[in-house]
Amino acid sequence: MQGGIHVLIGGLVLASFFKRKELKLGIVFGALLPDFDIFIQAIVYLAAGQEASENIHRGPTHSFLFAAILAILIVSLGFIPFIKKKWNYDFLGFGIGLGLAMIVHDILDLFWLSGAQIFWPFSKEFIGFPPVPKESLSTLAAKLVITTDLYLDIFFLYIPMIYLAYKMGVHKKLRIPYIIYSVIYFATVTFLVVWAFVRDLTPGEHEILVYYPGTIFLVISIITPLLFRNVIREFRFDLKDISIILCLFVLAQFLFWAGAN
Repeated sequence: MQGGIHVLIGGLVLASFFKRKELKLGIVFGALLPDFDIFIQAIVYLAAGQEASENIHRGPTHSFLFAAILAILIVSLGFIPFIKKKWNYDFLGFGIGLGLAMIVHDILDLFWLSGAQIFWPFSKEFIGFPPVPKESLSTLAAKLVITTDLYLDIFFLYIPMIYLAYKMGVHKKLRIPYIIYSVIYFATVTFLVVWAFVRDLTPGEHEILVYYPGTIFLVISIITPLLFRNVIREFRFDLKDISIILCLFVLAQFLFWAGAN
């Protein structure tokens, strides 16, 4: 599933059902965290080539075991006397939220293109039920997957965070820098996408051109919920908002898959 969708459905919408502030923060942070393996994949690709970098994305970081271990480690911090005394923090809430969101992320990825290694290390098979397998995508559709993946972070993460920060009157020092960053992000991705289409690159070449340089944007996306933590802690949707967002999500996916066919 695209990063923006994870933030929206597995992050903000899911977090809105809870009142515990650090649990909400853990959910939104964990909604994108499994995709940190893209950054690892990019490094391996640059160091050792494409063959060595295959099967890293949606591998171990997308397994249920990884989510459980990370959640348990974070929760356990709250039971260590030294840490508990020095940091009066809700590690339990944050850890549960993080683990829950990562599992939701993994489940959503089962229905997107190639699935994920959810049972790693017991099985390295990519489990998935995609309506349209990656191999069957047209050249145009394959390029659109990469393009929309990057753009959705702007529309489903950065814009909502900036808007809510203004609305709540918090994170005043972050607002302008993030507006500038979002504009740079949009302009950079647009330039790379136009270049890829003008040069008539293959989907693989298009991915290398657009996606791997975009890993720096991914890292910033992952830490954005922590930077806008006060927005996340107070964030909530009402039923009407959730209904509208879910309808838009379903419509967007329907249009994409209809186009892919």
